[in-house]
Amino acid sequence: MMIETFECEDNYEAEKLAGLLAVQKDNSIYVSKISGVIKNEIIIMLKDRSSHSVTLKDEINLWRLKSLVEDVIAGKKAISDCTCKSYSSEVTIATQ
Repeated sequence: MMIETFECEDNYEAEKLAGLLAVQKDNSIYVSKISGVIKNEIIIMLKDRSSHSVTLKDEINLWRLKSLVEDVIAGKKAISDCTCKSYSSEVTIATQ
């Protein structure tokens, strides 16, 4: 297992990110795509077609998160857990 930590702008954004990437009962995530990025903000579209923005600490965290989510959507990686710790969200990536 590998753990990726994403630093967010504040605790609320970290909690929101952890909730958006939460693992469902069928071991999938509810994210369908990345709708866009603006500076250090990422817009995530869910399978119910709702969109949610998450503001990260900086663009480095944003591009790392975008890459991970795109890999998960493409089936290259799988998330096994996502937790919030202060201003960060920790994503546990299952080994394949």
